[in-house]
Amino acid sequence: MVRTVLAIILSAGLCVAARAQAVDETWLKQAVDETRESHDLIALGAAVAIVGREPTIAVSGTVSKGSDTPVARTDAWHIGSNTKALTALLYARLAEDGLADWGDSLPDLFPKMAEEMDPAWQDTRIEDLFAHRSGLGQIGPIWVLARRNDDAPVREQRLATVESRLTKPPAGEPGTFEYSNLNYIVAGAAIERLIEMSWEDAIKAYIFDAEGASWSEGWGFGPPQTGLEGHNRNIVGWRSSVGRGKSADNPEALGPAGTAHVPLASHARLLLQFVDEDSTLITPDMRDHLLAPWPDETANYAMGLAVSDHPQLGRVYLHNGSNTMWLSRIALVPSHDAVIIVNTNEYSDAAKDATGILLEKLQTKLAEDS
Repeated sequence: MVRTVLAIILSAGLCVAARAQAVDETWLKQAVDETRESHDLIALGAAVAIVGREPTIAVSGTVSKGSDTPVARTDAWHIGSNTKALTALLYARLAEDGLADWGDSLPDLFPKMAEEMDPAWQDTRIEDLFAHRSGLGQIGPIWVLARRNDDAPVREQRLATVESRLTKPPAGEPGTFEYSNLNYIVAGAAIERLIEMSWEDAIKAYIFDAEGASWSEGWGFGPPQTGLEGHNRNIVGWRSSVGRGKSADNPEALGPAGTAHVPLASHARLLLQFVDEDSTLITPDMRDHLLAPWPDETANYAMGLAVSDHPQLGRVYLHNGSNTMWLSRIALVPSHDAVIIVNTNEYSDAAKDATGILLEKLQTKLAEDS
């Protein structure tokens, strides 16, 4: 949603190029502990990673409400819509390998549907999907309920969603920013058609388990099956664990838009590839395409990442992810070869305040230590 994305855009400023020093682990642990305790969160975790160094990680709290089991540094956190930038990266990898093309239109991506498509979709491109400018509109609660009870293979569910939308006129205004999970469900279905592989298998093969990957450990889909549990609040504000079943996440068909979970260290190492000029995963051309505001520099969103200019850190790429039971915030800081992650296992006003405050504190620390 537009307000959600704009909320993670910070104030404008000038770029100061510098390689940051590693954040002290003791300092980070104290910051995470204090923030969690002051906002009464169940668990809170953070990572600050610099190219060429191991991520600095700190966690605080317990795995669930009422539990005495402390959260572990290796526990996986649900990252929600922070999966989106990874789906865009997957497409970029396919394009790099000659299996996909930037600039492809929806008829190019779904040629068997081309004749049945509404004419309004003729000029909608893959970039418009990744930048939330397609005009597809929202998926809606009826779709969510239907997919929870859908026994069809997940690829068929995604393709059926595409067919149901593209045979009708746009629900929104093509070219206008409207944040929607539907864009990434359609993009995921396009990827599946291009390589005859599920999005889940494709992102494992091309991203999570890519050759030479140091970030492969702990990735999965849906709620983590061990360690941390997500939480929601009832009508009077009481928190309760949502468990580990299907109801603990969005439907599987929403995967490309946000169903991944991962430990902090693996997530940080993968995100570093976006800012590492020597990355073996992301070439300079791929990076330029993924991080460029779309459709031009006046936009504040690129391919799965919000675009901001920070007073001390320069250009920063930010995003939030939540399935309403977890909250994850990320910041990519190319000028400092750095990434920041802040996660919690609940979604509430307190969670939003705490993670926002801690993210800003870590950005300030990164700038001060440069």
